[in-house]
Amino acid sequence: MSQDHAEDFAVAPEYRVVGATSHANGAEVDAKASEAHGADPGPEPKEQKPVRVWRAILILIIGAAAVAYSGISGRRQDDQKLKQWTQEQAIPPVAVVTPKSGGAVRELVLPGNVDAFYSADIHGQVKGYVQEWRKDIGAKVKQGDVLAVVDTPELDQSIAVAQSELAKSKANLALAKVTAARWNSLRATGAVSEQAADEKDADSRARQAEVDAAQSNVDRLKAEKGFANIVAPFDGVVTTRNVDVGSLVRADGTNATALFTVADIHQMRIYVPAPESYAAELKDGIKATLELPEYPDRKFDATIVTTAHAIDQKSRTLLVELLADNKDGLLAPGAFTRVHFQIPPDPNTLTVPASALMYRDTAPKVATVGADNHIVLKEVQVERDLGTVVEITGLSPDARVVANPPDSIADGEEVRVMEAAGEKTPAPAERQGAVRPRNPESADETAQTGRDHGE
Repeated sequence: MSQDHAEDFAVAPEYRVVGATSHANGAEVDAKASEAHGADPGPEPKEQKPVRVWRAILILIIGAAAVAYSGISGRRQDDQKLKQWTQEQAIPPVAVVTPKSGGAVRELVLPGNVDAFYSADIHGQVKGYVQEWRKDIGAKVKQGDVLAVVDTPELDQSIAVAQSELAKSKANLALAKVTAARWNSLRATGAVSEQAADEKDADSRARQAEVDAAQSNVDRLKAEKGFANIVAPFDGVVTTRNVDVGSLVRADGTNATALFTVADIHQMRIYVPAPESYAAELKDGIKATLELPEYPDRKFDATIVTTAHAIDQKSRTLLVELLADNKDGLLAPGAFTRVHFQIPPDPNTLTVPASALMYRDTAPKVATVGADNHIVLKEVQVERDLGTVVEITGLSPDARVVANPPDSIADGEEVRVMEAAGEKTPAPAERQGAVRPRNPESADETAQTGRDHGE
């Protein structure tokens, strides 16, 4: 090697850039180095070409190693995240709810029957024929108003006979009194015996008793005559009329059909057969509202006034009586109604979904989640079954209750708690902040994904 060439190799490294990526850049640097030493840039020496080739090869090797390391490192991270997600998915997810303390006012809807405050079926008490009727159905009546008049010819004849008997008894009494007075006046003279005078006094008293009996009979018949006028027993409205002019009225007890029915509707009584499970809740004074089919846009207020305080053995129901004002007269006796009771909540009970209950060893239990996300089975007492929810005791208000526990859940089992009941298990990318893997849309894309991981 000549001295000029040695100088070129000595100077060139000071101006060459390590990591260049093209032969053109290397040639430019060599040209600048030659100019710096005052040499004339001529044809490049043949010995420099192998050096540049090896430099490019070295750069390519380093770049390939960096790409390989990046791919391996990224794939290792993806595998680590996949492993972590798989482990998390192995823990069963559960949806938890918090028990509600007492809850809001509960509404209980039961069917009921509307009845009048007072209702009387009026039957005939004397035998005869209806002479006239004065009040028809729907008529408002006052106490003592005549509803119908019954013609009683047989009763009138009986009254006439009784009055004649009374007159006869009075005449006999008058004669007996005169006779007794005369015999008593002769008793002092000894003209009559004491026995005879006493007999006349006794006969006078007997005649007096006959007069009293005859008078009582006349009064009785006249009282019966008073029932020939059928009157209203109280203020109200006529709801039934089963007679017409000329109808036969019997007073022998065989007439089962009432002549009239009068109802007092200023207030209405509502009778509701409540199930036994609600017997303890339906107490006097509880408010309720009535819903009637004929008035769909209106509700009527009512209040419980009493209950039967006994459970019917056939229906297992408690008869509840409510009272409702009926000033406008819209409520009618015999109507069907839906009674909405407003039952206050029990502050000592908790409300949980019915699906949260588990029946093991004949005792109801619920699965709760502890602070370490492990299951703790707790035994509870069911106070009331409300269908979709149940009221229970024996649980703390801040407990986290599994809304729908699987049959295989066990005490101490680790679970993954969801944020709310009914929420789906979050995807692993959402839970760890990783990029969600794409779902390849074609076989080519799937193959390309495999080649990328292989590289």
